[in-house]
Amino acid sequence: MELRQLKYFMEVARVEHMTQASENLHVAQSAVSRQITKLEDELGVQLFDRIGRNMQLTAVGMDFLQQAKIALNELEKAEALVSEYTDPARGTIRVGLPNSLATKVLPAVISAFRAEYPDVTYRFMEGSNAELMQMVARGDLDLTFLSPVPTENEKIAPTLLFEEKLKLIVPHEHPLAEKFSVSLEMLRDEKFILYPEEFDLYKIVTSCAEKKGFRPKIAFSSKDFYTIQGLVGAGLGISILPEMILDGAIFKETKSIPLTNKELRRSVGIITTKTRTLSPSENLFRKFILAFFSK
Repeated sequence: MELRQLKYFMEVARVEHMTQASENLHVAQSAVSRQITKLEDELGVQLFDRIGRNMQLTAVGMDFLQQAKIALNELEKAEALVSEYTDPARGTIRVGLPNSLATKVLPAVISAFRAEYPDVTYRFMEGSNAELMQMVARGDLDLTFLSPVPTENEKIAPTLLFEEKLKLIVPHEHPLAEKFSVSLEMLRDEKFILYPEEFDLYKIVTSCAEKKGFRPKIAFSSKDFYTIQGLVGAGLGISILPEMILDGAIFKETKSIPLTNKELRRSVGIITTKTRTLSPSENLFRKFILAFFSK
C-alpha cells in the first residue's frame, strides 16, 4: 500500500467521481483508476460500487476511509514535526474552538500570538464541545478551547483558564430592560432563544432553571451568537449568554443585564490529548495561551 494510493482513494471518495478526482489531483484518469484497482486487489475487497460514472463507497470502503483519514493525519503531522523541530515559529497550529468563543477569545489570543510569531499558520475548526472532543479522539485536533472545561481522564489533559458569568439579554423595550439585575426565577414565563440542545450553554441554563422549578420555553435555537442577538432584538424572546461576548458589543435593539444566580457561569479552558505529542508549534502556542491568561 502506497501513500499515493491513499490520497487518490480519499479524493475519489470525496467527490464520488473518477474524472473529477483525476482533475483535482492533476493526474490522468487512467492513473487514478489503476491505483484504486491496485489498492482493492491488495486489500482483497471492493472499496467502491461503480454506478455509471459515479463511485460510491461500499460499507467496508466507508470503514477504510475513516482509518485512512487518521493515517494521513498522522503522516502529515510527522512531516510537520520534522520541519518544526528546526523552527517552531514557522509551523502550523491546528486549534479547535466552540462557537461561543469564536467572537472574542480566540481573536484576542491569535492577535497577541501573531505579534510575536508572525510566520506561524493556523487551521481553525469550530463546533460544539461534543464535536471538538470527537475531533481530538480522531486525531483531527490535539489542542482545543472548550467551555465548560471537562474533567481529566486517561486521554485528555484539561487546563482551566478562567470562569465567566452568564448574562441576560432582552429586547430594548422589554419590561426588564431597566433592571440593574435579574434572577432566573423572574424569567419563568419568558420565551427563550438558546444554543441547540447539544451545546453545554443550553444544558447550563436549562438545568439551572429546572432546579428553580421550571423548564424554559424554547422559542428558537441557533448556533450563531449574532442570530440569537438578532432574534432577541426582533422581540421574539430573551436569551442567556456568556458575559464575554455580550460586554463590549453594542446593539441598539438589545440590552444585557447581570443575573443574580451565581451558578449561571461557565468555565473556559483548553484540552490537549494525552495519546499524541503536540507539535513544536502547537506546544509553543499552548505555553503562550497559559501565559496570556495568567496575566
